[in-house]
Amino acid sequence: AAAALVEPYPAMGSAVRDLRARAASLAGGTFTLALFGAFSAGKSSFANALLGEAVLPVSPHPTTAAINRIMAPAGGAEHGTARVRMKTLAAFQEDLAYSFRLLGLGEPGADWQKRVQSLSPQDVHPAGRPHYSFLQAAAAGWDDTMDQLGQDVQVDLNGYRNFVANERKSCFVDSIDLYYSCDVTEQGIVLVDTPGADSVNARHTGVTFNYMKNADALIFVTYYNHAFSQGDRQFLNQLGRVKDSSAMDQMFFVVNASDLSSSEEELEQVLEHVSTQLRTNGIRAPRLFPVSSLLAMEGKSTGDADMLEQSGFIRFEEEFNRFAGTELADLAVGGAAEELSRVIQRLDQRAHDAVQGEEVLQQRRQELHAVMDQSLVRIRTLAERSMREELAQETAELLFHVRQRLGYRLGLFMAEAFHPSVLREDRGNLKGAFAACGRELLRMIAVELEQELLATTLRLEQAGKSWLMRQIDDCVQELKERSGGMDLSLAFNENWSTPVLEEIRLEEPSGWKTYLSYFRNPKQFFEGEGRQRLQEALDPVIKQMVAGALPAAQEKLVQFYDAQLHQSLQHQASQLEDRLKEAVAALNETLTSGVPAEEWHSLSAQVKQFVHE
Repeated sequence: AAAALVEPYPAMGSAVRDLRARAASLAGGTFTLALFGAFSAGKSSFANALLGEAVLPVSPHPTTAAINRIMAPAGGAEHGTARVRMKTLAAFQEDLAYSFRLLGLGEPGADWQKRVQSLSPQDVHPAGRPHYSFLQAAAAGWDDTMDQLGQDVQVDLNGYRNFVANERKSCFVDSIDLYYSCDVTEQGIVLVDTPGADSVNARHTGVTFNYMKNADALIFVTYYNHAFSQGDRQFLNQLGRVKDSSAMDQMFFVVNASDLSSSEEELEQVLEHVSTQLRTNGIRAPRLFPVSSLLAMEGKSTGDADMLEQSGFIRFEEEFNRFAGTELADLAVGGAAEELSRVIQRLDQRAHDAVQGEEVLQQRRQELHAVMDQSLVRIRTLAERSMREELAQETAELLFHVRQRLGYRLGLFMAEAFHPSVLREDRGNLKGAFAACGRELLRMIAVELEQELLATTLRLEQAGKSWLMRQIDDCVQELKERSGGMDLSLAFNENWSTPVLEEIRLEEPSGWKTYLSYFRNPKQFFEGEGRQRLQEALDPVIKQMVAGALPAAQEKLVQFYDAQLHQSLQHQASQLEDRLKEAVAALNETLTSGVPAEEWHSLSAQVKQFVHE
């Protein structure tokens, strides 16, 4: 409405563009709600309780889960249909090769199906079992599915559930968009069910990270009295880093199956335990909700208000709706109000100019023309500024601390990978188990390094945007002083993407045979000094591996953010140049159009009404 009101006035052209862009953003905006959680946490049953209908199959196999988005029908899609995006052949082969390497099988060849079928689960490290299951499913489903790789497959609701729950199909899936009309999705909410930390697809850390960073709200679901796995802990640490860098706390933590508690006291103890675990893993002051998805679903489907109250879901939904309807809405409305306020400021300036005599306006115009060239030079200088040197230094410092933190955590990773439950006398092939522990150690460190690098992108983005804002503010202030008080301030609301970093591969060339001397038997290794001596031997080797993996990532980060800053500066400089030229045109218009001050005042008052509404 404000854009339509000022559109007839040529000097308000950029204001009209800004207002229309903001209006389109508000009108077409969706709300992304990302769901995270480990296997057996009850994410699917929680999602169903949230949707109010049994949409997702409750028992999909965990190891091959892909990104699953549930949204209102759009773009001609019908209710109850899904678009299944299959992995490309190259992506599937990458996943295949990764699982082969992780299980110590070398590279998959043409006979990979036969090799997989001969595998025994007893020979696999517990952390490698998702990869064992993935390979078994891939081998069993390959002949039926290989022709669909790289395609988008359209299915109905039954077909969707089959793709999600049938592991022989789901292991070939990249992502699924389900179009489903219900109260939640019709509000514009897009529910994103992400792969658990135990899933093979969780190795694509960049995909999950982008949902962590960009989702409007995040819900982490854990099961009642469920111990956090090592994958959960790494995931929660990353969640904590994102939370710390965010201006708003949009994270919710749910303890599912609270109906399993035998008493209020037991429930409180479980909540305190989960809260302590979250804090230990980097989540300070978590918003924690005990719920029973089972009772919530029954209560919603039967209309039983008492059961719904007992489920704890009402309290969660009230808090979540307050966040979405108040905190997030205030943020959106606040941004719109700022946009309108800038327009009001410009209309008031037009009104002020209109009451000046022609002589004063002519003098103002001459002054502006006199500083115009200098101002344009200053704006173009802004566009050519570079932060590359500071970026390189900042990145080097951040990655130095990454190396230090990884060094501190080696003992923790050693204890997780070389665990007494894996290296047991009754296990049989202890040499093979020892090598599997070594591979798991390097996998954990590689994942941690990838997550640290993604967290580094958050810090570099913050540093880059702060630098950018300073450059723009300095330029705007300088132009204001030169022009006798003309305000050219801009809104800065850019969303930057995250750089795509190469997968980190850490491999021990000898296949761990070199280190077998530290492991004579489980008793000597765990009760004696074996594991400690192995850690001392591995410490410099792993540090060297990590140091070798970082230079390429460092160069990529510096190049990415240097290019992003250059692009942002050019965009902001272009906007400033338009504003400057428009300000001069506005003075000309005031001199020639004869629009009276009262008209500008009236426009300003009408736009103010939109703010108050």
